[in-house]
Amino acid sequence: MRGIGTALASVLLAGCAAAAGDGRADACGNADGALDDAAFVIATAPAAGARVSSGFAVAGCSRTFESTVVWRLHARNGGLLAQGTATGGGVDGPGPFAFEVPFSVAERQIGTLEVFEEDASDGEGFPPGRTVLPLVLHP
Repeated sequence: MRGIGTALASVLLAGCAAAAGDGRADACGNADGALDDAAFVIATAPAAGARVSSGFAVAGCSRTFESTVVWRLHARNGGLLAQGTATGGGVDGPGPFAFEVPFSVAERQIGTLEVFEEDASDGEGFPPGRTVLPLVLHP
């Protein structure tokens, strides 16, 4: 099953890269259109385990309700360090998103960046897309 998820992620990311290049979003490069209505959020940078400082850049690809991508940065103890929204792909297809994350910590620690779509359906249908990345946060 893991191989299928990896293959799907590769297809999605390739499609987003193509969409970003020409300003047009198709179904993430899926010729038969099976992903035309699929909602997803995939953060591609930074990589899991990256060492980051305040103001680090995040990039990825999404197709979400109203093109909205939500993000939260959590400290090691679970406390919220920063949060915000970005714009990605929506009803017209997948598209790239990017944002910067300002934060402040007193000491180096492991934290998590959560990038996701809020559930506008109130639990109906598939769970919303989500990427959670462990990161090393530097003061």
